Amino acid sequence: MLKLGNLSRQFGGVRALDDVTLTIPPGQIYGLIGPNGAGKTTVFNLVTGLFPPSGGTLEYDGRSLLGLPPERIALRGIARTFQNIRLFQEMTLIDNVIVGMHAHLPYNFLDLLLRTTRFREIERKARTRALQLLHRVGLGPLCEELAGNLSYGNQRKLEIARALASNPRLLLLDEPVAGMNATEKNEIMSLIRSLKQDRLTVFMIEHDMRFVMGLCDTVAVLNFGRIIAEGKPAAIQANPSVIEAYLGQEEPA
Repeated sequence: MLKLGNLSRQFGGVRALDDVTLTIPPGQIYGLIGPNGAGKTTVFNLVTGLFPPSGGTLEYDGRSLLGLPPERIALRGIARTFQNIRLFQEMTLIDNVIVGMHAHLPYNFLDLLLRTTRFREIERKARTRALQLLHRVGLGPLCEELAGNLSYGNQRKLEIARALASNPRLLLLDEPVAGMNATEKNEIMSLIRSLKQDRLTVFMIEHDMRFVMGLCDTVAVLNFGRIIAEGKPAAIQANPSVIEAYLGQEEPA
């Protein structure tokens, strides 16, 4: 579904990514892990068009994403959440989710200006869909609450609901359980598993190793901008290069 071929990105004299090659198959939960500063979020930023790559190829469903702005990439069926939560704090939960649908709502400026029957019907259906998504992530009863009043964990859930509002086929989650307690993490794990059952492909960055290893079908490890391992979770946990990347190498006596 998503192919990164020898992808690189340079910021001035710093090479954040160096010949990263990955293939994310459809229907998988695919994890990308690595120490802080390894370049994980840069991968997401390239895939979603926030930055152009310095070199390499980037394909989704066999078509290049290079040169496309973020809104065009989103329309192709890719959505994401962010490491730093980006919600409209003074808007209600349901309005935050509806914002995620607007690129796909089939009314025009005249419909909006005149608030036509067509506009009102589309907005009614959007509101119904938004409420369904909020119930799916466990926030339905809070639909009219302001986003800024939510707990940190619930703001994470709202971000996922808003990302789902664009009906993606590939969902990129940047640290989806950061700041959550054990109960909330279990809820998000169940939610992501249910997304896979709905044939949604999930590409995830996460620092919680127990969460990643208990959820992902495949895990890739990024260190200093390069992929050092890829495989099933059990193989990754036992990989000496991965252990060294996280724990360091013991100095000889």
